Amino acid sequence: MYKDLLSWFFNEHGLDRSGAPPAASQAHFHIKLMLENVQIQDIMDPSAFALPEREETVQTEKAEIESATSGEQIIRFMRRGADIANQQALVRRALDFEDEVVPEIIKMLKTSMNELFIELSVRVLAVCDKDISEELIGVYDEVRSPFAKSLMLVALGYKGSEKRIPWLVKKYNELKRDYPDEGHCYGAYFALYEMECRFYADSKKIGGNL
Repeated sequence: MYKDLLSWFFNEHGLDRSGAPPAASQAHFHIKLMLENVQIQDIMDPSAFALPEREETVQTEKAEIESATSGEQIIRFMRRGADIANQQALVRRALDFEDEVVPEIIKMLKTSMNELFIELSVRVLAVCDKDISEELIGVYDEVRSPFAKSLMLVALGYKGSEKRIPWLVKKYNELKRDYPDEGHCYGAYFALYEMECRFYADSKKIGGNL
């Protein structure tokens, strides 16, 4: 339906590879790892996890996450953040309380400026079983943080319907106009890339390799 629009979009817009990857790129990467059941420890330098004192801290934190008995506890952990080695475990534990956690984090994303919480929340939204796409679109304009808006768009790439492709192109243009030096527009870019993979997988890749 929108293959030509995506072709035009990716011909006109590309990734700026001259600097650090934008937050949307990292969100996209971590969601992919979760969906493919790849542990971050499997692709990082083992020396990063080799310090005995860090290992003890990581294991203590993991035990706390796994022993959570409510969505409220999970949200507290998400607001506090977690060691990168435990972030997948925290997101998966959040999914055990999906009915409680998902509506709450959507509400909290409207006002949150906590980037760790936002990053973890978006991973939950992208991989949860709930169909939250129209709800996210409905609250998008109420979200205060452009960082949160950008990462919410990444999640919509995995959840949104094909008819939302023009809406995402519009949000790309808005974020690029309003925040030209901050890379928030790439949330829409990665969302559109995922939609191209989902809806036009049999055609030649439009977005190219990321």
